[in-house]
Amino acid sequence: MPFSFELSGSKYDKDNPSELYEKATKQLKNEKYKAALSTLKKYTKAEKDDADGWTLLAFTNRKLQNFSKAEELYEKALMLEPNNKIALEYQGELYVEINKMDKAMKNLSKLEKLCPNSCEELEMLKNYIDGIGSKSWQ
Repeated sequence: MPFSFELSGSKYDKDNPSELYEKATKQLKNEKYKAALSTLKKYTKAEKDDADGWTLLAFTNRKLQNFSKAEELYEKALMLEPNNKIALEYQGELYVEINKMDKAMKNLSKLEKLCPNSCEELEMLKNYIDGIGSKSWQ
């Protein structure tokens, strides 16, 4: 049975998640960002090509207000997987938080192209830009 968790509805599914990945997602669900940071550093060192791992590491840095590091890590995730909708959404949210609205709007535009009939990531970023949405682990 695949391991899955929801991040405001967006799913990260792994058929065979590593112990580090499972540990990190549990830490994030419990908002233990410093612990998750350590775990995700180990995970991304072991799984260098996992865009989801880099996205989670970027998200964790964003939550810890390490904004420049988060920006760098979202770029890494998107280099590995340019159409990663979750990375695009979260990077767009980072851009809103650091007042780079032009870049947030570019992410929104890319999501509109990836999701012509809408998708959760598109709607979440729209709401975030509009000041309606807020991110939390569920």
